[in-house]
Amino acid sequence: MEKIRWGFLGAGFLLNRWMKGFMQVEDAEIAAIASRTIDTARSMADRFGIRDAMTYEELLKRDDIDIMYIPVPHQAHKELAIRAMEAGFPVLVEKPAAVTSSDWEEMTACAKTHHVFLMEAVWTRCFPIMQQVLDEIHAGAIGDVRHVEATFAFRVGDDYEGRLTDPKRAGGALLDVGVYGLHFANFIYGRKPLRMHSLASMDTDHMHLQVDEQNVIIGQYENGALFTVTSAIRTEMPDTAWVYGTKGCIRIPDFWKPETAEIFCGDHVRTLSSPVPQKISGISDEGYQFEIRHVQECLRSGLMESPLVRHEMTHDVLTMCDIIRGQWEPK
Repeated sequence: MEKIRWGFLGAGFLLNRWMKGFMQVEDAEIAAIASRTIDTARSMADRFGIRDAMTYEELLKRDDIDIMYIPVPHQAHKELAIRAMEAGFPVLVEKPAAVTSSDWEEMTACAKTHHVFLMEAVWTRCFPIMQQVLDEIHAGAIGDVRHVEATFAFRVGDDYEGRLTDPKRAGGALLDVGVYGLHFANFIYGRKPLRMHSLASMDTDHMHLQVDEQNVIIGQYENGALFTVTSAIRTEMPDTAWVYGTKGCIRIPDFWKPETAEIFCGDHVRTLSSPVPQKISGISDEGYQFEIRHVQECLRSGLMESPLVRHEMTHDVLTMCDIIRGQWEPK
């Protein structure tokens, strides 16, 4: 099988983790990497054995690339994705795909105009255990779903000065990790909630952050079912999701990169397990290989959007983020 050739529009820190998954995929290769500064591109190229390092402009002129991957800070996603699609390239753009839902609308319109594939890199949806959980729910394993709970939270140090705490770079907990919980709720329920309410902690400690340090979101659906999503960058909490039904519940540890799920029904507990395959000695992939393989399957099938991460799903989550941020005021 002919290899899918990737180009990287960006050389961000995430590549240090993402590449461990890429190395597990036999039918993929990296043609070139670009960054805002050529020195950064060359540094990453040397680290991962990528032959060509160049500027964005040079990379967008290449004719030997099948897809562009965009691993850069949130606020740069739209511009780079549109530039790539206007040059005729399919695009995988890191989450959140955009800062606002209107930005995403521009991006999907561009994808349709130029007839190219576009997907937000919500790698969580590509893990096999996610489909297993959904199959169990549809089969009635826990009855009717009444509540979904998801938490993704950690604490940066008091001396942290990176993008997470910078409002000019779309920092804060919601866009960095809260979107995982919103995508999870959307995955389980299959639609946006009817109404939402959210509170956030902003400028509440000595760091005087102008972004959400932590937040909680409550959503309700037409039938009264609820979700609660919690995220934080200054409060440590277990990264766990729960799905509660009328007959039982499902617990998913590390739900944003899930390998196991426990189904509780009365006194009976059943465990689902789907570990990430590790094919290379000394290289431990967290599960990015699932996303990479899925994208390549989409390209080979001639799809314009992923059936796992549809354009509408991304739009739903970004619309929720717009609504949520509109409810916040610094306290």
